[in-house]
Amino acid sequence: MKRMSLLRILFITAAGLLLNYSAGAQEFYAGKTIKIVVGSTPGGGYDSYARLLARHMNKYIPGQPTSVVVNVPGAEGIIAANHLYNLADKDGTVFGTFNRYVVLLGLLGSKQARFDPEKFGWVGTTASYNDNAYLLVIRSALPHRTIEDLRNHQMPVHLGNSGTDVPAILREALGLNFKVVAGYKGSDDLEIAFERGEVDAHTSGWTSIQSRHADWIKNGFIRPMIQFGRRDRLPALPDVPTARELTTNPEDRALIEFAELPLLIARPFAAPPGVPKDRLEMLRAAFSKVVSDPQYLAEGNKQRLELTPMDGETVSQLVQAITNAPPSVVERYKKALDGKVPSGG
Repeated sequence: MKRMSLLRILFITAAGLLLNYSAGAQEFYAGKTIKIVVGSTPGGGYDSYARLLARHMNKYIPGQPTSVVVNVPGAEGIIAANHLYNLADKDGTVFGTFNRYVVLLGLLGSKQARFDPEKFGWVGTTASYNDNAYLLVIRSALPHRTIEDLRNHQMPVHLGNSGTDVPAILREALGLNFKVVAGYKGSDDLEIAFERGEVDAHTSGWTSIQSRHADWIKNGFIRPMIQFGRRDRLPALPDVPTARELTTNPEDRALIEFAELPLLIARPFAAPPGVPKDRLEMLRAAFSKVVSDPQYLAEGNKQRLELTPMDGETVSQLVQAITNAPPSVVERYKKALDGKVPSGG
């Protein structure tokens, strides 16, 4: 009886704390407006994910605040990241998203990056590569069928690139013979060039290819050659090796693994440092609920967005893995990119 009484007291106490917590949260957020900062112009990928989130997240935040998207473009997301870190309100009413490669900038020696990525309050990512892969695909009309063909210096591959680091890393770590054709403004321009035969190959997410270019698969227009951003092969592509599999020594594998980390956090959302812990947890909880909301999923699928979310704690761990990478790996990464800063995706 005493044990039951004690359990009942503990339950009532916990329930009371939960009610006080919810009441406090509801009181704080009621009538407020949450600003979702986006480090790009309206209409792009990061903007699309932010606006989708804004339309559905409020109902999961106590007090049902309103949400607005605020575009802060410039410097491939650096301006937005600096704003969130140094200027934005730190009361839980502001969070945002910016180019995933921004997390690397401090390591790469950028003086523009005025933030410590580990100190952001990571809310989550609306897309990751847990259920996806970043593929190197070539037009199937080409004779290249194996990794040795891609290394063959008699058959260079003209690979289109819109700013990602993947081509440079594959060339460095796997010895592939690429002639990178840069300058494409985005995936749309690059995919048109690929279809016209202006370039032989490019890199893209598997789910993106499925949703945007199912005809490429159906008609055998493409040949997937390498899976990037995965520890193991996608079940849908059992005959396509991962980049990790194709490495021949620990140094090359370490470079591949480091370069894959930004892909895993694909579309990250972060709050400023210093947001009260309980409010950050509320944002994380609301985020986790909205990314499984049927209406959110239906709208995202209609927009052909990749919806493979990851929670804030996992994103935080990935960011720590990036910032704690061995200096030798970071230096080799910088050398492979020849001073360029990745910006694609």
